[in-house]
Amino acid sequence: MRHHALLALSFGLLTAPTVSQKPKNKEPKDATVTITGDVGKQLDEIVAKFDAAAGGFSGSVLVARDGKILLEKGYGLHDAAANRPMPVDALWDWASVSKQFTAAALLKLQDKKKLKLDDSLTKYFGKAPADKKPVTLRHLLNHTSGIQAGFRDEWKFDARRRSSFEELVLGLPMESKPGEKFDYSNSSYALAAALVEELTGKSFEEYLVKELFEPAGMKDACLIGWPKLDLDRVPKIDRGKGFTDRPGEFRFAYGNELTWGYRGCGGVVATTRDMLAWDRALRVGKLLSKKALDEFYTTAKDDYALGWRMRQTPHGKRAEHSGGVQGVVTQYFRLLDKDVVVALACNYEPKANPAELAEQLVAAALR
Repeated sequence: MRHHALLALSFGLLTAPTVSQKPKNKEPKDATVTITGDVGKQLDEIVAKFDAAAGGFSGSVLVARDGKILLEKGYGLHDAAANRPMPVDALWDWASVSKQFTAAALLKLQDKKKLKLDDSLTKYFGKAPADKKPVTLRHLLNHTSGIQAGFRDEWKFDARRRSSFEELVLGLPMESKPGEKFDYSNSSYALAAALVEELTGKSFEEYLVKELFEPAGMKDACLIGWPKLDLDRVPKIDRGKGFTDRPGEFRFAYGNELTWGYRGCGGVVATTRDMLAWDRALRVGKLLSKKALDEFYTTAKDDYALGWRMRQTPHGKRAEHSGGVQGVVTQYFRLLDKDVVVALACNYEPKANPAELAEQLVAAALR
């Protein structure tokens, strides 16, 4: 699902200058395809047959059970002009799947006693009006804050300035009582990212890389605009054809620089292998306390926890999230009781639902 379609037009991100990073001329050395045994072959066949009406799947897929990779492969084209196939280690903007990392950042700060999720916004944002006092940090993360959700066309602010963004969101009217109604809100997650910067004195990007990604063993994970990000490893949209309505150097829908139109609610860049490393780190309690992990998966309204949609399936509890920006769709499934993870991303607009593909892959992995 795409939750950011208004950002680029509303906040001028299409004309924003990019950061200094440039695609590298040297062709990256691709990782090795993994297809393990008969199950791996079945998984590969499932992906190969998926979305035939749209021309077949183009993207990256990883399936693992008990930490063992059953399938890790690229499909389709990374760069159509160069006739370059999709490499195993392609880097993807995981879009709204990124929200779980923002939630984890606040949980980690809670573990360090820098905040409490049930604290009021007004404790940390002194300029917040009195009507925001009942709103807690937890409300931001489970989409029940009651603050007008967005982003919206009529919202005007300087997307390069955190203070401008904070002033806008904190000044928005309340539309429901906190905790009463689920209303999916990208701006709430962006405000959570702003709080990370307020409390740590670090950029949101640096905090995630140093406190979450590196300890988790996510070797390539970063965020849009990170200086070490190799843009040449980011697949071009439209099955490798690239954008036709944006500057030629753009590899991401909102540009190669992260702004307060996307920070916190999207913009985490990672390989499918990185998403496996994230799964393993969470399972062994490497990053968060047991209390924090319990809160991570505790639902409020509409089966939404903190950066996760929680499902009760025949195979037990499943934590999941989807994401989408122009030309990129992502899906991330984690079975919490059976230790199966599916991470997939594609560089086209699928006709079939990628969640259905993830469902099929989970079922096959458990046979």
